[in-house]
Amino acid sequence: MATTEEKMNEGAGMRQPQMGLTFEDVWAMFQETDKKFQETDKKFQETDRLIKENAKSIKESIKESIKETERLIKENAESIKETGRVVKENAIQLGGMSNNDGAAAEELFASSLAEKMMFAGQHYDEISTNLNKDNKKIAAEFDIVLYNGTSVALIEIKCKASEKHLEQLVTKKLPTFRILFPMYKDYTIYLGIGSLSFELEVLEKARELGIGILRQKGDTLEVDTEHIRAY
Repeated sequence: MATTEEKMNEGAGMRQPQMGLTFEDVWAMFQETDKKFQETDKKFQETDRLIKENAKSIKESIKESIKETERLIKENAESIKETGRVVKENAIQLGGMSNNDGAAAEELFASSLAEKMMFAGQHYDEISTNLNKDNKKIAAEFDIVLYNGTSVALIEIKCKASEKHLEQLVTKKLPTFRILFPMYKDYTIYLGIGSLSFELEVLEKARELGIGILRQKGDTLEVDTEHIRAY
C-alpha cells in the first residue's frame, strides 16, 4: 500500500511547471508586428503613389482637353467670321444686282411713257424721273411723274410689286407729294405701279385701289388703266 509520501510524489509528477513568455518570445512578436506595419506602410505608400500618378494623368488629360476645346472654339470663331464675311459680300452683290435691276426697270418704263406721254386717258406735257424733294421736315423720291395743266400722274416702279408697295403709294407717297408740291394741290392725281413681275393678288389689289398697272409684255409696255380713279 502506498505511503502518504509516495502519493504526494505521484501527484507532483503529474503536474508540469508552466513557464512564462521569455524575452526572445516577446522580441519575436514585436518583430513580427513591426514587419506587418512595414508591409502595411509599403501598401499605403504604393496606394499614395498610384493616386498621385492618376491625379497627374487626369490633370494632364483635363489640360489637353481644355487646350483642344479652346482650339476648336477659335477655329469655329474664325469659321463664323469667314461665313459672315461671305454673307456680307453676297448681300452687297445681291443688293447691287437689285439696284441695277430697279434702275433698268425705271429706264424701261420711263422711256416707254416718254414716247407716248399718255396715261389714264390723259396726255401729258412733261415727265420727270427720280424726282427728289426735301422741305427739311420730310423728303421723298418719286420714280416717274407726268404733268399737264390739270393733272399729275405718280408712277412707282418695282422689280416685283407687292401689296405693301400699293399701300405705301396711297398712304405715304401721295400725301407726301401733296405736302412737298403744294402748287399741285388743285390738280387731279392719278397713281400707277410699274413692275417686271406681278402676282395675281397684287393685280387684284391694284384694281381695287384704282391704281394703274404698267407691265412689260414682250418688247412693249402694257398699260392697264380701265379701273383707275382720280385721287
